Amino acid sequence: MKTKIKVTAVLIFISLLFAFAMIAFTACGNSDEFADEQLEAGEVRVNARDGRAIVRWGDTDADGYNVYASPSLYGEYEKINDRTVTSNRFETEEYPYYYFCIKAVESGTETEIADPVSAFGDETLIVAEDDDMEAVQQHIDEKHARLESGSTGQFSDERFAIMFMPGDYSELNVKVGYYTNVMGLGKVPGDVKLGGLYVSDKVLANDNSTCTFWRGVENVAIDADTEWNNAIVVRWAVSQATSMRRVDINGDLALSTPSGWSSGGFLANSRVSGTVYSGTQQQWMSRNDEWQAWSGNSHSYVFSGCEGYIPAAGWSESGNRYTVIEETEKIAEKPFLICDGGEYSVFIPDVVSGSSGVTWTQEEAGRFISLDDFYVANPDTDDAETLNAALASGKHLLLTPGHYSLDKPVVVNEDDTVVLGMGYATLEISNFNSECAIKVGDVGGVRLANLLIDAGEYSENMVVIGETSGLSHADNPVVLSDMFLRIGGVENVHTETDTAMVIRSNDTIGDNFWIWRADHSLGVAWEDEYENGVVKNYGNPVQTGLLVSGDNVKCYALMVEHCEKYQTYWEGENGLTVMYQSETPYRVPSQDQFMSHDGTKNGYASYKVDDGVQKHRAYGLGVYLVQYGNSFDIDSAIEAPDADGIEMVHMVTCSFSASGTSTINNVINDIGGAVGSNSNFRRLVDRFPVR
Repeated sequence: MKTKIKVTAVLIFISLLFAFAMIAFTACGNSDEFADEQLEAGEVRVNARDGRAIVRWGDTDADGYNVYASPSLYGEYEKINDRTVTSNRFETEEYPYYYFCIKAVESGTETEIADPVSAFGDETLIVAEDDDMEAVQQHIDEKHARLESGSTGQFSDERFAIMFMPGDYSELNVKVGYYTNVMGLGKVPGDVKLGGLYVSDKVLANDNSTCTFWRGVENVAIDADTEWNNAIVVRWAVSQATSMRRVDINGDLALSTPSGWSSGGFLANSRVSGTVYSGTQQQWMSRNDEWQAWSGNSHSYVFSGCEGYIPAAGWSESGNRYTVIEETEKIAEKPFLICDGGEYSVFIPDVVSGSSGVTWTQEEAGRFISLDDFYVANPDTDDAETLNAALASGKHLLLTPGHYSLDKPVVVNEDDTVVLGMGYATLEISNFNSECAIKVGDVGGVRLANLLIDAGEYSENMVVIGETSGLSHADNPVVLSDMFLRIGGVENVHTETDTAMVIRSNDTIGDNFWIWRADHSLGVAWEDEYENGVVKNYGNPVQTGLLVSGDNVKCYALMVEHCEKYQTYWEGENGLTVMYQSETPYRVPSQDQFMSHDGTKNGYASYKVDDGVQKHRAYGLGVYLVQYGNSFDIDSAIEAPDADGIEMVHMVTCSFSASGTSTINNVINDIGGAVGSNSNFRRLVDRFPVR
């Protein structure tokens, strides 16, 4: 009997050993994705996996290492290892998203081997209320100095996210340069209070803010503290590819510099206690906002679901040019990151219909997803293969600031997947990828947000949403927030895509797009230009910016520019656009190379609704003529069927060309008259069809 008991005990002991071995093997397997990576001396890298921080560093031949951690970069660091670490690796579940400082120990003396690093990457600054604010301000100022101007910042490789833990930061003045996201980590904007925030007037000469792109701020409260035409304001003089969301401004807001001009931007789910001064802002989209007063008028301002003093709708040369829609038909606010009691999560707001005003003054409908359920990507270690593997395992993606080279598409095939970028995380289509950067299957509830996508040498598309199955996603639509696609401009190489974004999935919602065939800087020729058999200037050809074939698709703040054929082509039924902004292509070689309708019409319409579409609505559309080089004509800025199911309201064309003889001959179809250097500066059509 005793022998039997002993044998049983031994078997149990062996089973336990085997179980522990399997657990250890599994844990080792989960983290051994980095086993083959060799880091240089003085290099530290942190990755977060399933709520666990994996910290690695290059060998320094020290006796050992101590590990210090802090929730913010300039906060208090606490030693977290019980005994000296003798390897080049440390893992912890207690501090997955902290900063880690590694100190080499040699003869009892500690030496810091590198600056502290977190899983959010070295292009992210996390700030807490008790930090050294002088160091924080200096960090922000030094980064801004490099990302401030058009010459040093506009096509910089740097990316930057500033994440504020809940707290009062009234002594800070936050300067927002290119590729910068300012993010409050509270549940509501008032949880993070900033002493000031502004966009510089030194972007281009003469206070020109028409190239003030790629920057955003969200989920903070801000005190007005910048002078603007004898008023104290928050100055947000921006153009395309920018967003101001979930912001509570104490005071006034200015959308331009005092004497320069700006050209297009986006304000959503925000409150201004005072006046919004539009100044020289040429066009603007406001959605679900509140303010006390609005001052200013230009080519086209669109207000959807806004409350407070909203200017009366009007559309005339001598009066106002405002488009007012009382309720936003259907929308979901952008997902955002929060930190509550040290625990990180992402809040996913629900889709709502018939909304007006801000969402955060009452309990918000939505769901929290723990950051542990995200794959926190790092541009130094991640590519299409690792991102797809994470998605296939059921993870969401959080893309930390930096550049991700993709030799094949990132594929999203699971309902309710979230792909969220920080600090203008950039997906770069490599020259080996002829398909696209990101492809979403015919699934529901996917959220893509805050992504900058760069074209490669050639890809058929850049973003593809859905398939042509005809499935309805009305109850759980795909929502795309702050999606910015760029072809050319960064360097003098050939970049090309046929159609930049394709939306096939029914019921998709788009919220703030800029699809930009670059018109200035490098690699922006119509086609490759040769000199003595060698390419002198590379081209960035794009046929169409946005193609919509899905039904019931809605786009708010749709901006598409400079493509070589149609900017936007709508084939799907029951589409809706609220605010459209577009410039014509630059450097058209000749009229012969810019003809549509089988060569029978001059130029291509910017906004084209297919002749077979029976129902379509669009409100507040602006198409602007700009000529560099040879003259050309465009017969119609907008084309749409003359049918009872078509409703086009408030359309404008303007000529921004200082010289030349190019024209847009009509606003929509054969209605509206011409703009150009030899014609009117601006033409308006109140609505179409005319009955």
